[in-house]
Amino acid sequence: MAVYNSFEDFHSIPVTKPTTGKWRSLRVPPRSHIGGHYIQHCLVNGEPEFDRSASKASESSSKNSGVLYASTSTLCSCSSKTGCVSPVSLPIKWCIWKKPEIGWIKLNTDGSVSAIGGLLRDHNGWPLCAYFAKTLHKNTFMVELSAIWRGLHLALSLGIRTIWIESDSLSVVKTINRQQPGGPSSGCYLSEIRKLLAHFDDYRVTHTWREANKAADYVSRMDVGLKDVVFWPTDFPDTLHDIIKDDAQGKIYFRH
Repeated sequence: MAVYNSFEDFHSIPVTKPTTGKWRSLRVPPRSHIGGHYIQHCLVNGEPEFDRSASKASESSSKNSGVLYASTSTLCSCSSKTGCVSPVSLPIKWCIWKKPEIGWIKLNTDGSVSAIGGLLRDHNGWPLCAYFAKTLHKNTFMVELSAIWRGLHLALSLGIRTIWIESDSLSVVKTINRQQPGGPSSGCYLSEIRKLLAHFDDYRVTHTWREANKAADYVSRMDVGLKDVVFWPTDFPDTLHDIIKDDAQGKIYFRH
């Protein structure tokens, strides 16, 4: 267990569609202009002319963050006369922790009332190490930023070159990705984070749901009695090992 005095010490439903019949003989199905219908009942499901897939944002988020997405798209464009609402308009109810690609390391971070934590895992979902540090920040946004900042320092010190950062703070993720402005108090942290990111060969920063960020949340709440500590898998408590194993095996977490 390595101890440091301060931060500065571092750096869906299968669809059976007919192969014959009038729906196959028509290029465009009849239009009723009545709302969409249940997509799993659509006779032309899978046809590129008629299928309306999830929005790019939903698709990208699902691909990158392990969210099992319920898209905001509600209508199937074949406009069946039955007229019903697509079930995929429901809110997201479940999510998973998704493994990074081979060659990438994933950094999950989180912050609690007075501390931050995170851990680094490889493409198999196995941990490299974790970190915990006390923080004086009271602002949640600043706490989440400092958790990422600390994790990036650690990753660089380990020689990691490609990193996927995942946080359950959507506002922090959007701010780092320049999708929304940061407040004046966060300018210093944001500048430092972007400088650190420039040292990696490649990186991505994405949002995950709190339920799929259990390992980082657990680390941020550990009572280790030290101001700043990096610890290795042999030092992990059994509960943390169990969470990591569940994540690696693709456990589905239902959202509350």
